[in-house]
Amino acid sequence: MKVITRHLTKEILQATGFVLLALVALFAFFDLIGQMGRIGSRYGLLDAFIITGLSLPMRIYEVMPIAALLGAVFVMSQWAARSEFTILRVAGLSPVRLAAILMVPGIILMIFTYAFGEFIAPPSDAYSREYRAAIEHHNMNIRGSSTGAWVREVTTGPDGGREIRYINVKAMTPTQEALTWRVFDFDKDQHLTEIITADTGNYVNGQGWLLQKSVTTRFPVLTDLSQTPILERIRIGSPVRMMLNTQIDPSIFSVMMLKPENMSMRGLARYVSHLEQSQQQSGRYEIALWNKAFYPIAILVMIALAMPFAYMNTRSGGVSIKIFAGVMIGLTFYTVNNLFSYIGMLNTWPPLVVAMVPTIFMLILAMIGMWYVEKR
Repeated sequence: MKVITRHLTKEILQATGFVLLALVALFAFFDLIGQMGRIGSRYGLLDAFIITGLSLPMRIYEVMPIAALLGAVFVMSQWAARSEFTILRVAGLSPVRLAAILMVPGIILMIFTYAFGEFIAPPSDAYSREYRAAIEHHNMNIRGSSTGAWVREVTTGPDGGREIRYINVKAMTPTQEALTWRVFDFDKDQHLTEIITADTGNYVNGQGWLLQKSVTTRFPVLTDLSQTPILERIRIGSPVRMMLNTQIDPSIFSVMMLKPENMSMRGLARYVSHLEQSQQQSGRYEIALWNKAFYPIAILVMIALAMPFAYMNTRSGGVSIKIFAGVMIGLTFYTVNNLFSYIGMLNTWPPLVVAMVPTIFMLILAMIGMWYVEKR
């Protein structure tokens, strides 16, 4: 069986590679066509090719389960058409043994997808955004917000009480310079104590943000106004350069400029931890984190879905019909996976359940398919 395992693994990996190349080339073509309207004095044809190339790693990650499914379906259909699989069944190859053999290429592709989605695709996607902003000479705005990024930070005050700070940044330049700052500081009793505004800020590692033209407005603490007159006044400082001590670094702001689905698991885990520490809702990013964890595992299920095609004889349809069926199954998985992400986020379902349901659904579909062909 070692010879059969090596031979089947080689053929599935080769077929998956060819399908992946075709799918990525198709997506690259449409991405390039979509950028034709941007080409002008600043945005050249070479820039369009570079940005398209930088988007390919994320495309590879997205279509890998579908490519694995189509590659396995093609190989299984070819083995059935050439009666190779019939000989293996006569020799005693059981469905369980076949599943174990198919898991070898599945695990290889799964490890490759994990590595690709963690270390190559997210940095490439982020650099694509930075490159486009640099050549078009505009800043990187926050996704889905007209007021910029809002970050909540919980700190400990001098008296040991919990103080809350809200930081608002309008946009960021490709050089990680944050623009148009507004900082609101509240004391432990939820009283607004000061507002800091600044034009720009540059991060100094281990210290905080160096703000330029910073203006600090300090407010008196208002108690019972009917009994105690206001003795203090609002004090507005002069524009100065100051260091804002905070644990918020550029990576936190950068998160808000990217789709959660395009981030690495390390980045998502770090941001989810920040949201939990500052007592903010983290459901969307937790769903994205668990989806990233389960998405490569879906490759194993996709290859298992190809098993029933090996038990179909040539009278059940040619290779083209089976490939079409594989495409439809792949599109179903892609649709269910995205649909459950949105539904789970709207209904605040447990992120782990939202991430597992599409994979479990396809696994049940594979089991039904095997039961049907075995029954025949």
